[in-house]
Amino acid sequence: MKIDTGKAVVSLYNKKDNIILVDIYANGELGKIDVDDIHDAIENFDVQIPVDTICLKSGKNFLSDDAFQYSIEHSCLHNKVVYVITQMDDIHFPSQAQETYFKDHLVDFCSSVDDAYHMLKKGPNLL
Repeated sequence: MKIDTGKAVVSLYNKKDNIILVDIYANGELGKIDVDDIHDAIENFDVQIPVDTICLKSGKNFLSDDAFQYSIEHSCLHNKVVYVITQMDDIHFPSQAQETYFKDHLVDFCSSVDDAYHMLKKGPNLL
C-alpha cells in the first residue's frame, strides 16, 4: 500500500523492521500541512511508532518556517532517519536536520534506498 499526499508518497518499506519509506517528490516549499499529511500517512500503516524512516528527496524541496517548527514539535514520530540524497544541492540537508528537528535522533544519508535500509539494519550504531 502507498499513500500519496500530493507532495510525497509514503509506503511501508519493511514491516518486520518497522521501516517506512517517504519519497518527497514535490518541488518547492513544503508547508506545515504538507508535513502533517506525511505524518498522518505514516500513522495509517500497521507499524509501531516511532518508526525508522528512509526519506528519499527526489524533488527539489525545502521546509517553510511553519513546517520547520512543526517538524521540531513532532519529531517523536521518527526513530532513526536515513536520507537518500539524489541531488548534490541537498547534501547539507541531513546535517541540518540532525542539528535541529532531529537532534535527538540518529540521522545519516546515502545515495540509494537499499543502502539506507542496510544502514538502518545496523542498529544503534547507525552513525
